[in-house]
Amino acid sequence: MEHIRLSLLSKRYILENVVNEPLLKNSSKCKDYVIDALNFHLIKSLNPFTNPQTIWSKPRQSGDLRKVILVLGRSESTKNFSINWYDPSTNTWQRALDMRKGWLPVHLALIANQFVFGVGSSYKTNSQSVKMLDLYSQTSSWLPLNDMSVGRTNLGVGVLNNCVYAVGGHDGVNGLNSAEVFDVSIQEWRMVSSMSSKRFCVGVGVLNNLLYAVGGYDSSSKQFFKSVECYDPSIDRWKLVAELSICRSRVSVGVLDGVMYAIGGWDGSVVHKSVEVYTERSKVWTSIPDMHICRRNPAVVVLDGLLYVMGGTDEDSTNLDSLEIYNPKTNTWKLVESSLNDVGLIEIIAGVVIDGPPHFKTH
Repeated sequence: MEHIRLSLLSKRYILENVVNEPLLKNSSKCKDYVIDALNFHLIKSLNPFTNPQTIWSKPRQSGDLRKVILVLGRSESTKNFSINWYDPSTNTWQRALDMRKGWLPVHLALIANQFVFGVGSSYKTNSQSVKMLDLYSQTSSWLPLNDMSVGRTNLGVGVLNNCVYAVGGHDGVNGLNSAEVFDVSIQEWRMVSSMSSKRFCVGVGVLNNLLYAVGGYDSSSKQFFKSVECYDPSIDRWKLVAELSICRSRVSVGVLDGVMYAIGGWDGSVVHKSVEVYTERSKVWTSIPDMHICRRNPAVVVLDGLLYVMGGTDEDSTNLDSLEIYNPKTNTWKLVESSLNDVGLIEIIAGVVIDGPPHFKTH
């Protein structure tokens, strides 16, 4: 029994099938294992962000464990949303988890390589909602967390120092220049200082422990932005930094090896395939080769030294089922026709890189 990871069984299974097992009840040492597992579930119920501290509460990981991309997408057949995973090494997709109706996060954020946050909404309803999926949990369910302080549609989201930041967006009436952060220690959102501009459909990136709000749109002034603001959490202050070369709303941002990428986006008339990069050392934005396809709101992740740009919409607002991979060593883009039909997807909304295959059950 010392080799059995009881903590990874559901609490219900332990109570119904393990607690009263005579072979375990009649062994004081085995009873201790059962008590430890139940204590773990009790602690998790009080604080879902408790990280496993012992080998018995961590899933086994094979030596050849690889990374996969966890993707939030929309299904063509049911019009519902689902969590899927994509294995770049084989260019294959698998359906992992269906989403409940009535809630559609617009961003995924990963904390401590274990907790996936679903943040915000693309609609006015549920725009304050935040839920969390524990990749180590066997329940495969999203747990509700405290709502954001402000309802935010089409916001920007970034992870800095294991905290989730929600930036800008729209509250259904006005664009927002406010920002807030989820404090894991108290499991609550708190406001931080506001940006100088209201930024709707803003891109967010994290570079060298600073948070960047890139581009966006102010619905009240009808202004598209090429300006960029930088937030320093140590002094709770935003400042303007170098501008993009063009206005980019619905721009996606990725960070790879100390370089921040502003990818695609829309300037009010043109959907762009161009990409700009910024480093803290240069403090300016410079162009790199264009993508093959113009994209707004693609999902962007970094894996194995490559930048993955997935889905998005084109100039006709058509959902794209392709992905592109940027290799900074060769300064080239590779277009990959993705087999989204394998999982019935017509739209990619967001993605994060996780250890895979995922620990939760696929179905």
